[in-house]
Amino acid sequence: MKHFDFYGIKLANTKASFDIGMIHQLYQVIEFLKPKPTPRKLVRVGGDSDGAYLIPNDLDDVAACFSPGVNNFKNFEDELFNVYGIRSHMCDQSSDIDKFHTPLITTQQTFRKKWPYIETTVDSITISDWVDECEPGSGDLILQIDIEGSEYRNLLQAPIRTLERFRIIVIELHGLPKLNDPTIFSEVFYPFFRKLEELFQVIHAHPNNWSNRLYELQGTGFRVPWLLELTLLRRDRFSLHASCQYYAPQLPHPLDIAANVPDSPPLFLDENWMHGFRHPDAIKRMNEIQKSANNTVKKN
Repeated sequence: MKHFDFYGIKLANTKASFDIGMIHQLYQVIEFLKPKPTPRKLVRVGGDSDGAYLIPNDLDDVAACFSPGVNNFKNFEDELFNVYGIRSHMCDQSSDIDKFHTPLITTQQTFRKKWPYIETTVDSITISDWVDECEPGSGDLILQIDIEGSEYRNLLQAPIRTLERFRIIVIELHGLPKLNDPTIFSEVFYPFFRKLEELFQVIHAHPNNWSNRLYELQGTGFRVPWLLELTLLRRDRFSLHASCQYYAPQLPHPLDIAANVPDSPPLFLDENWMHGFRHPDAIKRMNEIQKSANNTVKKN
């Protein structure tokens, strides 16, 4: 039987097709991806360009952030410490300490020149081993993960006991139009999103405009970008703050950066991503981003 590779996951080419059960599962995934109201306002961490993310201002008593994949930049991790006092652990085989754009903050930031992987070797480490070694105990953590598609195999491999340590996850998902491939959907995407859904809810979504188009999923009318940044909050934080004011999702959020790729046209998630109408502040931000993009085109 022939096989093919999806971001390091070897899959059998069965030429399967979507059946009614899989369509139902696809709608489950779609519902999970739609951002839900959050009990804490969002704040932007990491600056004004690619590598900045929106996270809930629910950071009290967070022990540390784990960041696999840094590409010699750590604006997010620097701001976490400088503003919120949260230390960070980073790993990336393709990065080098002497090439970091800002130096490691002594005693507050660590770096390992390793790949995040499904087994620990000389050149790689699993997320669970990494957490156990750097932050043993029970304190809450943040996971900020952008590892070029390897997020699927790494988080599918991670035990629940490790994932439940993370209060907040910020993740860039790759290859989402492949949700239309029945083999990839059933073997990777569906178990991946169901695993996350056990512990987390999506509270923000931001399309990366590296590929400035949306792709429809199996005639559902729901369209996804190739790259998508998601912010997830652990479910127990919702019940903990049940008496608080909840903040409705805004797509785009007023704090969202204009574009991950400045020279590429902006990209917006459409109304199918929302439970109801687009928030007026989101419309205002959309217009600001579009106007800025138009002005850039005129200058060039």
